[in-house]
Formats: sequence, C-alpha cells, structure tokens
Amino acid sequence: MIIYTLPLSSYGNKVVLVLAAKRIDCELRPPPGGLYSETYRAIVPTGQIPALVDGDLQITESEVISEYLNEVYPDPPLLPADPKERARSRFFSRFHDIRLEPHVRNLFWQVPLKKRDLAVVDHNLDIINARLAELGRLATPAPYLVGPRLTLADCAYPSTLMYLDLILGAMGREAVYPEVIVAWRRTLAADPLVRSVMEPHAKAGAEWLAAKTAEGSERSAIHGAG
Repeated sequence: MIIYTLPLSSYGNKVVLVLAAKRIDCELRPPPGGLYSETYRAIVPTGQIPALVDGDLQITESEVISEYLNEVYPDPPLLPADPKERARSRFFSRFHDIRLEPHVRNLFWQVPLKKRDLAVVDHNLDIINARLAELGRLATPAPYLVGPRLTLADCAYPSTLMYLDLILGAMGREAVYPEVIVAWRRTLAADPLVRSVMEPHAKAGAEWLAAKTAEGSERSAIHGAG
C-alpha cells in the first residue's frame, strides 16, 4: 500500500495520523513529477494528494482514505461502536471539511506579502471565529471530541488549527477559541501519538510560512485535496 502525500499537506497529515494510530506499515511517497503533473496523473487521475494505492484500488479524499483504513485495519477502532457516537464522529469530520477548513484555506493565498489583503484576511477570520464558536457549542470533549479515545473526528483538526495559528500570527491576528476547544486542543497536544505526527509537520509548516512570506510566491502547494 502506498500513500502519496507531502510533508506540508494538512489533509495528508490527517491520513498520516490515522496510519500512526493504526500502526500501519505504509510507504509514503511524494507525487512523482509534482501535484497535477502528467506523470502523477498517470497514477492518480485527479492529480491530488493525499491518494491511496492499494493493489487495484486507487482513491483520493482524506476522509474516504481514513474510513477505508479504519475498515481494513479495525484495531484500534477510530470510529465508536455506538451508531449515534459514530454519527457524531462523522459529523465533526464533515464540520471540519465543509464549514471550517475552506475559510482557513482562503488565508493561504494571503501569505505572500505582495498579495496580502488584510480586508480579505479579516473577512475570513470573522467566519472562522464564528465556526469555532459553533464548534464550541456543539462539542463536549471527554476529553477527545467523541469520547475517551482519539477518533476520526479529531484527526483533521490538529493540522488545520496549527496552520491557522501560524498564518494569523504572521499577520498580527489571532483566532478566538472557546474554552472547551482550548481544553480539547491541550488533550491533543499532550497525546504522544498526535505529538509524534505533528512535530515534523509543524516544522515543515513553519519553514513553508517563512519561505513564502519572504519570497512572495503566488501559489501554495499545501492543499492537494480534501
């Protein structure tokens, strides 16, 4: 089994966290020729990352990959056994992908100084803060989003919120986190598994931010897919 991803990819990091939680021995490869290249499209037609190739199966989208891994490698489970709790876990994953992450993604294009428009930054930050407030009202961590163990509900957030803090810090802004979300983030930060995956990812993210701010580059390669 092969996972195509890049160290900077937030959705790729989500899959890497799932692999680590499952203790799956899997080869991680960068997309040959780069994202969306013809070389890579010959393997993954969409040209996106993360992508999984397992024999004759080839899929993209981090949530689809994560659920596949959870089914093929059931121990330890990353979805609750109870159907209602399983639905809650999936809900929080979708909340991240649909309601929160797209507005964080919009900030990536504002990193280069020559393109930065603080009105756009503040507009997206207002939406992000509203989404974080919603998440604070919806979540009752115990201490993870859905119960006492890490589930797929948790796996996408560490990278997205890391990038949010990094980018806003470079722009003299900060997000407003409800206390319940602050406590949950402390749980994730203290989790040895999460920390082992996030440390190299955070280093790569900080280096990317410094380089892009200095260069004024117009294109970000962090997000290849959802």
